[in-house]
Amino acid sequence: MKILFYVVLILAAVAAYVQVAEACIGNGRSCKSNGSMGNCCSGFCYQQRGWKKGYCKRR
Repeated sequence: MKILFYVVLILAAVAAYVQVAEACIGNGRSCKSNGSMGNCCSGFCYQQRGWKKGYCKRR
């Protein structure tokens, strides 16, 4: 029974890691500078005043 518990625990940890790894937005895709649409993989969302959305890009 303990082995089953550890297997489930490891699978849950792997699933959580995969979700975090896929959570970032790639360059050129839409984003919002406040992070409400997610975070850019590059860490930078280019959004000028008046724009409803910006786009992810490298600095």
